[in-house]
Amino acid sequence: MIQAHLAATVKGFPVFVHTIDHADGLVLVDTGMIDSTPELDEEWEPVPRSENVPRDVVCVINTHLHFDHCGGNRLFPGVPIHVQARELADARAVDGHTIRDWVDFPEAAYVEHDGEAEVLPGVRLLPTPGHTRGHQSVLVDTPSGLVVLGGDVAYTFRELGTGTTEGQRRVLALGAPTWLAHAERPKIPIRTGAVPPPPARSS
Repeated sequence: MIQAHLAATVKGFPVFVHTIDHADGLVLVDTGMIDSTPELDEEWEPVPRSENVPRDVVCVINTHLHFDHCGGNRLFPGVPIHVQARELADARAVDGHTIRDWVDFPEAAYVEHDGEAEVLPGVRLLPTPGHTRGHQSVLVDTPSGLVVLGGDVAYTFRELGTGTTEGQRRVLALGAPTWLAHAERPKIPIRTGAVPPPPARSS
């Protein structure tokens, strides 16, 4: 089962993270923001941290390392964090890419990938460059078929449909239901003229 969880807002615009209930344990895709910092515009608002931070997280996958997607990584010291090697290098080297203290925290356990990879059975990484050079999306095999957790491959489904970036074209080619970090419900593509059922919060 895949679920979306509100992690932050900017100008009222939501930022969602996703959980995958996998046979091996809970997989967290992005971690949102758990607090603010003077480096951020005051329009960024983290969602107050819950005391019920899941303890059975077996791994974290960051679609990319912008602060609104990796700000909660610090809650999971020692837990494997899967990221593209290029993304981690840029986060450490490029000014303005992110908040570096939120990336390199004590006991950060990054697992770097160079391209496609399988994290767990049925959970795969697909590089989807565009928003950042090292952006990746997460492909999840579910009982009802493939689902894509696209992160910021696009901000809106309309933008995704343009296929402007290489990453967007890769996601569109899959023809699979796709969640975005700024949309609470997935976009389900119409196939062979059939009208899909209303989107649901879980898959």
